Amino acid sequence: MREWFEYAAVWVILKVLGAMPRSMGRGLAAGVARTMYALLPKLRKTAEFNLRLAFPEWGDGQRDAVIRGMVRNLGWMAAEFARLPRYTKENIEEVVILDGHENFLEGQRRGKGVMYLTGHIGAWELSSFAHALYGFPLHYMARAAG
Repeated sequence: MREWFEYAAVWVILKVLGAMPRSMGRGLAAGVARTMYALLPKLRKTAEFNLRLAFPEWGDGQRDAVIRGMVRNLGWMAAEFARLPRYTKENIEEVVILDGHENFLEGQRRGKGVMYLTGHIGAWELSSFAHALYGFPLHYMARAAG
């Protein structure tokens, strides 16, 4: 029963975000993400531990700033995810610009495979969505966790 309520809550939030203007949706989603982060101490402890481990030379202020940015970006991504049904091949460039797409197309023209190597920085998920809208769905490989 709990899972159903969680699903319903997320579904409602996504529908509301998807119906709002983009800037308002992003602001609301960032607020929801901040609230969830504040209400879930396990997430806070995990984020703080990971940043202490990765950047032991950073002070608490620097780590807190990074965490605030990360939480904001997670909210923004939720708002973008909620808007995906609105995007088409004709309007996706309002949000995503595939810089260097001509290189991909040239590789396709030559009949060769194309491999992207990318970091998990920014809203990279939107680029794969745009690729699919253009008729070139991407497939991912990732290192196994653990």
